[in-house]
Amino acid sequence: MMRYLVFSILTITLVACSSNKSTINGILTNAENDNWIYLEKITPTDVIKIDSCKIENNTFSFNYSTDSIDFYRISLNEDNYALIAFDKGDTIEFKAEASALVDYEASGSEEVEGNSKLLSIIRSLKLKTDSLSSVFQKSIGSEEEQIVMERIRLQYDQILSNHKENIKSFIDNHPGLFINLIAGQQLGSIADNIEYYKKIYTNLETKYPNNVWVNNIKENVLLLEKTAVGAIAPDFTINDVNGKAFSLSSLRGSVVMLDFWASWCAPCRKENPLIVELYKEYKPKGLEIIGISLDDTSRTASAKDEWLKAINQDGLKWPQLSELQGFESPVCKEYGIESIPSTFLIDENGVIISRNLRGTVLRNKLIEIFD
Repeated sequence: MMRYLVFSILTITLVACSSNKSTINGILTNAENDNWIYLEKITPTDVIKIDSCKIENNTFSFNYSTDSIDFYRISLNEDNYALIAFDKGDTIEFKAEASALVDYEASGSEEVEGNSKLLSIIRSLKLKTDSLSSVFQKSIGSEEEQIVMERIRLQYDQILSNHKENIKSFIDNHPGLFINLIAGQQLGSIADNIEYYKKIYTNLETKYPNNVWVNNIKENVLLLEKTAVGAIAPDFTINDVNGKAFSLSSLRGSVVMLDFWASWCAPCRKENPLIVELYKEYKPKGLEIIGISLDDTSRTASAKDEWLKAINQDGLKWPQLSELQGFESPVCKEYGIESIPSTFLIDENGVIISRNLRGTVLRNKLIEIFD
């Protein structure tokens, strides 16, 4: 009886160990013998080497124990790698040309086979945009350059629109794939695609509870949902340049543009002449603009002086507010600001109607609202 019990425990232990073992068998065309190839685990903040081996006769193999699905890189160097997701117990067959691991094909699990389909969609987009780029390059310097550029821009917009529909179909048809976390990035920012990102994490959180990537997307969706298009803009009260408190809610009844910027932000400063022009044109029609600076006195002692100097230099006549805490400002966290310039257009009822419009697109939106 005891021998049977020991045997049973040993068997269970071996099964448990083997179920966590994942294997990747690779074939690399035109690889050099004895070159090292690496398996690296990707975390939200780092890339960690976890295994390596030498390539022999165009083949390699990794064996790695994991307790859950995750993202990995198979890499020859920092510029030549394949992104792949695999789970415990997977046995993956990987094939690629050694000079371009990114264009790999893989089989052995639903996840990697779905990944291959996603890569095919992405490659199709690249082929089309490369073709447009080639046409434009040939037109540079010719009399038709501007006409060609306009025509290509329209074609590019259509190609990108079709690509996003293809990605949405992929996500809808493969709702349980972990790689959808990557597919979602093809749609654009979380804030502009909140419903699809919500669909992605909702489909995955039951299957992969406590997974750091799923939780990360969920946290961002829940944060940005408060400032997505269609949401009521969160109210705030911040001091202006004279130290006087100013509340967003004081402008309820007007169309408001929030402009997150900073004196040190070159793209912001470059955009300012256009915003000055739009303010002059649309202020009489009801547009209000609020500038919120991300200048930061904890990083630069003279940050406030530089903020005030930039306001004067750029001729910004609308209310200027700042908590002088940079990206750590409570209002930045409330609005999910991770880069600047960043803008929000808010209607008379306090509803966010668009985000991050710039240049001609911003002007066209104001024309749509006021003209």
